Amino acid sequence: MIRIDEWCCELDKKRAVSIIIICSILLLLIIVALTAYKLYGRFQLKANLKSDVVVEYGNPISLEEIVELKDGMTVSVSPPLDALKNVGDYTVKVNINREIFDVHIAIKDTTAPNLEVQDITRYIDEGLPDVKDFVTFSSDFSSFEILPIELESTVGEHEVEIVAQDVHGNVTKKIAKFVVKEDVEPPVFAGLTDITVYAGVKPDLYSGVSAVDERFGNVLFAVDDSQVSYNTPGEYTITYSAKDSLGNESVGTRKITILKKPEVYMIENFPVYHQYPNYPNGCESIALYNLLRYYGVNVTPESIVEKLKKGDGPHWDGESLYGGNPEIEFVGDPRDIHGYGVFQKPILEVANQFKSGMIDYTGHSFQDVLALVKKGIPVQVWTSIGAEDTEVCARWTYTPTGETIEWICDLHSVVVIGYTDTSVFVSDSYTGRIEEYNRKQFERMYNLFGKRALYYPN
Repeated sequence: MIRIDEWCCELDKKRAVSIIIICSILLLLIIVALTAYKLYGRFQLKANLKSDVVVEYGNPISLEEIVELKDGMTVSVSPPLDALKNVGDYTVKVNINREIFDVHIAIKDTTAPNLEVQDITRYIDEGLPDVKDFVTFSSDFSSFEILPIELESTVGEHEVEIVAQDVHGNVTKKIAKFVVKEDVEPPVFAGLTDITVYAGVKPDLYSGVSAVDERFGNVLFAVDDSQVSYNTPGEYTITYSAKDSLGNESVGTRKITILKKPEVYMIENFPVYHQYPNYPNGCESIALYNLLRYYGVNVTPESIVEKLKKGDGPHWDGESLYGGNPEIEFVGDPRDIHGYGVFQKPILEVANQFKSGMIDYTGHSFQDVLALVKKGIPVQVWTSIGAEDTEVCARWTYTPTGETIEWICDLHSVVVIGYTDTSVFVSDSYTGRIEEYNRKQFERMYNLFGKRALYYPN
């Protein structure tokens, strides 16, 4: 018979074992649940990762390329992404909320080299270019090389394939042309214009002439004028020849015309006097002064100016402009920079006070004037400054008669002392020198100012 106290003790043991078993089961279930929860959370985090990431070489790697970032995430990568630069396969540790994951990153170079090429032309005697001479631009993030080529050296146009290959096997191909030329072109002459000179004059036959070779530039040339007689009027041919360094030769010709030497009629030792600064508008008085000096008359410019009749310079009276008449007086004052001028009659009156017998030759042709010069007689004439074209530039009323005075600008007076077929030589007080002017142009201005002329007969 079992005692009650023994029975109770046995019962308590069984209960204790049951409780322990139950607690163990519960603990196990809790551990399993926690482990499952952690695994689920890790699974959830891993779902935000890209297991294999491919990046083109040279491009930066961003965190977003390997993990989808969400609120509440703390992420770090080891090694740092900016440390991954070279082509290759890498495994990085990604720490997401203290969970560590491995991510594979592949850096690949799939970009072919950037290559630009040009055509090349060479002469056959210059040798072959290097393959890199065809390349005008190339770039790549990794190193590359231009593959060697074989070039043909025969005359003609050849197609060339230029190949650039980088260390990772990326290839770019471009087509260029290689042109081989044979230099058979001679130099080309420039400047072989016709020449006209007077007998006895030998011009510079090299001036303005050049022989230019397309390849070698300017080359030396020879001149053959052995058939030209520079003292005999006529037409002749001058021959030019030039060679480049390869012996290609060109020959050119130009015509030279030898004219009969013009006769020059000149009155020697004629005086000239500068009207400035004392007589800025006194050209007529100074021209007379030079004439009187030529004939040995003891006179001064001031004495001539003092005897010259003077009238009012142009001036406004109300809305009308009034002034003197150059036919009978100097308009203004020769000593005044604002003076105008005078024609031949008032000058004639003054001239006869110093040396009588001056003749008014106004109205005669310029040819008649030169006929006097040919006889050794200097002639004072009216023209324009520098024999330049001019025109009427002012009009005013001469008060005593009411007539209108038309004033031609740049009035000037000089003494004609020589001429040729094409030139006129004058004693010019405006420049203070003996000047040479174009004969036709000078005659035009002489006619424009009324063919006004004065002279002393010898």
